[in-house]
Amino acid sequence: MEITMRRLFLCTMGANIAPEKNFAKARERLKTLGHAHYSRAIYTRPVAMQSQAQFLNALLLIDTPLTALELKQQFNQIEIDLGRDRDDPLSSQKDRPMDIDILGEAQYDDSWQQVPEYLTAVIKSLRPLATELARDMEFSHD
Repeated sequence: MEITMRRLFLCTMGANIAPEKNFAKARERLKTLGHAHYSRAIYTRPVAMQSQAQFLNALLLIDTPLTALELKQQFNQIEIDLGRDRDDPLSSQKDRPMDIDILGEAQYDDSWQQVPEYLTAVIKSLRPLATELARDMEFSHD
């Protein structure tokens, strides 16, 4: 019997082009990559870019068999499929339909220190769950 290695990643997602619609589409796609748990989504002002459009942002935990590299490739594909031009060297400074990033593996404290300041208010809704899920994952490997 083959044991599938599972990983628990802490990630961010944000959009300021049709954010509610694109969040729903991204969440559907994320279901195919593993089991995701989301913080509440909050609206924030753009950071490090000139835009009048507010961002809808959230944290997510994803329990997945994918490596960080495989997961990031899948995240990039979701962004592209939703209309983001990742080939544009200035894409990080422009409005976007979706941006999904990996902060780190959720069971390590340093990944939580990577949470952007504008999302610190939603950490408390996910951190206890991350601890519980990481513990369950450890037991499932024994």
